[in-house]
Amino acid sequence: MKKGKKRKPYLAGGIAAGVTAVAYASLFPLNRPIHFLIFAGLSALVGWVVYTMATGLDTSQKAPAQKPVQATGNPTVDQLVQQGMKMLADIRAENDGIQDPALTEKINALEDVAKRIFLTVADKPEKAPQIRRFMDYYLPTTLKMLTNYRKLDERGVTGENAEKTKRTVESAMDVVISAFRKQHDQLYQAEALDVSSDVQVLETLLKQDGLMASATAAPAGGAQAAKMMQR
Repeated sequence: MKKGKKRKPYLAGGIAAGVTAVAYASLFPLNRPIHFLIFAGLSALVGWVVYTMATGLDTSQKAPAQKPVQATGNPTVDQLVQQGMKMLADIRAENDGIQDPALTEKINALEDVAKRIFLTVADKPEKAPQIRRFMDYYLPTTLKMLTNYRKLDERGVTGENAEKTKRTVESAMDVVISAFRKQHDQLYQAEALDVSSDVQVLETLLKQDGLMASATAAPAGGAQAAKMMQR
């Protein structure tokens, strides 16, 4: 932030406090200690409120703007990721119009895991086909669902059907977040299988070379644990 911009909130707060002080002094007497306390407190309060508004303080829990994901050089994958990030930006815009803090927190969590999905695909472009349904259905349907919620919220629509729709969206978000996390986890399924296979080969070779005890020669603690599990 530039120096001039930093000074503006302080200047606005100071002016507001001064105007409040002058107005109070012209309207109310200042002949007792309590009067001066009220005078000073009110001036300080108004100055602080104006300063806060001038700094543009955001007390909501909205998610920060997402930085663009690194390009892969593969036009098809890059276009896919860009489309996904655009939908995330649209979801963030809907979130800005939603006043429910609990739902906002869920949307932030959804954004976080979706961003990690796109980061994974950008890092490993060969995984792009795995998120096709995520892109074609899951993400746009989530966006549509939140758009409907925001419209109901903004228009102040009341009634049984409106409340039922909003409750349905709120509960559905937990399911969607869980599904997105599983989608992210599945992108690493091949790596998990590779690691498991490597460990099995390593253990086999170590046993063959006499560098690892066999399963029958397990430590005493392991044997005891096995017996307890059999009981």
